[in-house]
Amino acid sequence: MQGIYSKLQLVSIILGVAGILGGFVYTWGTYNQRLDALEQKDFVINQTVDLSDIKKDIKELDNDLSVQIQFLQEQIQKANVEININKATIEYLDAKLLELKQENNNPLLNGLGL
Repeated sequence: MQGIYSKLQLVSIILGVAGILGGFVYTWGTYNQRLDALEQKDFVINQTVDLSDIKKDIKELDNDLSVQIQFLQEQIQKANVEININKATIEYLDAKLLELKQENNNPLLNGLGL
């Protein structure tokens, strides 16, 4: 009886190992079949991106920049006008200062006590 149990155990072990190997081979074959199907499939990507919001944002930013540039140009023109006025004022004051220096260096006026 002892021999029959050991033989049954051996047969069951062999059947178990064969079942495990068979399951492994079946799984490996299934994965290879799926991989082959993916390798043979042609992939076409037809994805479009909606850029209308980005174009709208860029247009708004462009308009804002145009307004700011125009404002800065106006400010530069105003500053140039003020610079020209100040330049003319400085030239006038330089001329007056030169006139005063010449009056003070006049020996005829110094002798009269003026």
